Formats: sequence, C-alpha cells, structure tokens
Amino acid sequence: MNDKTTFAEKLAALRAEKKMGIRELGRAVGVTGMHISNLEKGKSAPSAELVLKLADALDADPDELLYLSDQVAPEVVNVIHQNPMTIPNFLRSAKDLTPEQWALLQQQVEDMTKGKKS
Repeated sequence: MNDKTTFAEKLAALRAEKKMGIRELGRAVGVTGMHISNLEKGKSAPSAELVLKLADALDADPDELLYLSDQVAPEVVNVIHQNPMTIPNFLRSAKDLTPEQWALLQQQVEDMTKGKKS
C-alpha cells in the first residue's frame, strides 16, 4: 500500500480545517459542489488551474497540491516550452543530486534572480 496522501484526501482535510462546506468551496473556485465532492472522492481529476484556485481558496501550498494531483503549474510548463532542449538536459544531469545539493542549487538560482531584479 502506498503511504502517499492522495489529492482527494488532502483536499478533504484542507476543506475540513477551514470549516468550509463543499458548495462554499465550489463557489469560491467557480465549480459546483458536486465537482468538489467528486474531487474529494477521487472520481474526478482537477486541472492545474483549478488546483491553483483551490490552493488559494484554502490557503494551501500550491506546489504540494499540484504534486498530489500529478499536475504541473502553467508557468512551469511555459518555462519548459521556452527551453525545450535545455530543461530536459538539465533535469537529466541533475537527477542524482542529493537533497543538500538541490537546496544549494535552489539558493544559487534565487541569488541569480535577485541580482537580475535589482
């Protein structure tokens, strides 16, 4: 059995934490209460755009919800499309990095983008 929390379970838990009704959450993100119910039962899969709306409405981590729903954020898709050869090559070369190396790489990218914005 897989120990990974499902998107459906996480969505139901987040909604319960916020004490929101199914219909209330549906209204907040522009879908029906039935659609929210189907998402929580695992009968429907959300689009990336809906996942982002749900994360916003529930004050949740959008990256976690995207991961659990097997979706990719639209802005990430855009980066991939803008760099169709570079991104796959980069990911293949970085696949064996340790968590510490990933953290260092993330810090380096953040430092580079800060310099760009200045």
